[in-house]
Amino acid sequence: MIRHLLAAAACLALAAGSAQARPISDKGMTVEEVSAWLKSVGHEPKIQKTDDGEPYVESATAGGVKFSVDLYDCAEGRCRALQFVASFDVKDPVSADKVNAWNRKQRYLRAYIDDSGDVTFAYDANVAPGGTFEALQDDFDVFLQILPAALEHIGW
Repeated sequence: MIRHLLAAAACLALAAGSAQARPISDKGMTVEEVSAWLKSVGHEPKIQKTDDGEPYVESATAGGVKFSVDLYDCAEGRCRALQFVASFDVKDPVSADKVNAWNRKQRYLRAYIDDSGDVTFAYDANVAPGGTFEALQDDFDVFLQILPAALEHIGW
């Protein structure tokens, strides 16, 4: 009897925990959903379009650092992957050695430079299938937590 009660309690606990997770559609997110999510977590998003007409979301951290959320693996307006991106036009070009040193030591936030030595930091997040808003928030938190070290690394 006690074993059955413990098993039932464990099932209820698992059900309660999974009921709290807010799933993202298995087809991914629309740009409007990404914007609404960012707004719900305290940011001021703005939907923009690339020169090619592809939508993305632009926003800024609490400290005023601009970033964008690019959408990938899209079909029928829903995208299965997001990329948090922060790009910086630097006064003095960042060297490939400096970027490589960052990338060797960092696991989540990778860096790359353009032809003029400006640097971009990018963090990828898969949101579908099986994604939740809690997992997306965790990815976003990691991006925000590492970004200050990235800025320090490039002398921003």
